[in-house]
Amino acid sequence: MANLVYVTLLVASVLLANVNGFTVQGPCPDDENGRPHQPGDTWQEGCYRCDCWGGGYGCNQWLPTCSYPEGCVKVYDDNGCELMAVMENQADAVCDPISCWMVGK
Repeated sequence: MANLVYVTLLVASVLLANVNGFTVQGPCPDDENGRPHQPGDTWQEGCYRCDCWGGGYGCNQWLPTCSYPEGCVKVYDDNGCELMAVMENQADAVCDPISCWMVGK
């Protein structure tokens, strides 16, 4: 019974780890200079942070998406990634999120 519980937890953790991103088997993609990424390389693709390892690579969202109270306006970086929210009429007043989640690609 203990082994069954362990296997169930292991499978659940693997599934949860891949909900907010993706994993690709095969060679890592090329960098901005046309050279293949090497195992151990990390790079950013839009709102995702990617890691290369021997045999594949994986990317996960590195900033969450959040909902905010009425009257708040979301602020995005140059890549379109959500950074935070501020009060609509007070750009120096940061809003506290109601809830946040990671979005898969």
